[in-house]
Amino acid sequence: MNAYSRPQLVSQGQLKQADEVRRKVEQDIAFLCDRIAALEAQSRPNRPVIETYRTMLASRQSVLKWLQDGELRHQAPRARAL
Repeated sequence: MNAYSRPQLVSQGQLKQADEVRRKVEQDIAFLCDRIAALEAQSRPNRPVIETYRTMLASRQSVLKWLQDGELRHQAPRARAL
């Protein structure tokens, strides 16, 4: 079972297993970076495939940033009501 197959990743507006999802996204990013580098190193790089991987990479990076921003907000101290 992976992070995406677990039931109820989001409950009452809160992302559950966020660390697992973040790790999976980081793995996807590493894989895509490696694939892009390998494809670009070929004597005849397949540009449409490379562009597809770049689009996927940008999407994963956006998701990772969103997850990290959520972690920062969740950890930030809250102001007390007077």
